[in-house]
Amino acid sequence: MRVRKIEKRPQGRKNFFLVDACFLANRYIPRLKAPKGRERDRIDLCVDWWDEINSQLEKHDARVYIPDICIAETFKVLAKKYYTEKWFTSAVQLNNARNRLRKDITVPPKTLRSFKRIINFHDVPTSRDIIISVDRFYERFLKLGKNVSLPDLILLATGKYLMDFFDIEKDHLHIVTLDKRLREGSKKLQELPNAYDPTENSDTVEKIFR
Repeated sequence: MRVRKIEKRPQGRKNFFLVDACFLANRYIPRLKAPKGRERDRIDLCVDWWDEINSQLEKHDARVYIPDICIAETFKVLAKKYYTEKWFTSAVQLNNARNRLRKDITVPPKTLRSFKRIINFHDVPTSRDIIISVDRFYERFLKLGKNVSLPDLILLATGKYLMDFFDIEKDHLHIVTLDKRLREGSKKLQELPNAYDPTENSDTVEKIFR
């Protein structure tokens, strides 16, 4: 049986968080910009998770991985909040959110040249190995009756890639997604790490982090 818990203070190792676009976008959307009710509650729950992840990042106990396609998707999500859903009421508000995202995913040259580099957010390019895994996961999820999107399949394939090529142990890698079908399907594939949805009652900070 899987253990669905994450150590707040991992001893002698790190927690590795692999995040999707919607969860990442909610890091940059001020809660008061969301409509009252369900949408604002979802942002609050995501922010609770980000607060815990930030605490671990500050202690160098964690690292965040983001597939490059999810970064592009995050910019799309933020733009949609301005152009379509009207959560942002001005271009300035949209640009503030975009700039916060850029700051997290951009590494200054000085940091890159540093002998001891501490980089908390890592983008993962969509390599040949990831693309090949996408095809396999697409077939397996269809057999489970879960029709997930291409970015979600890339998220799963990236998780497998990190375990196979970076030797990150499955129990130390945590997929964070707001996609219900991805979360439910991943539970049925033992080769994949746990997937958590902060907006689900069973996956709130209080119930997952120990």
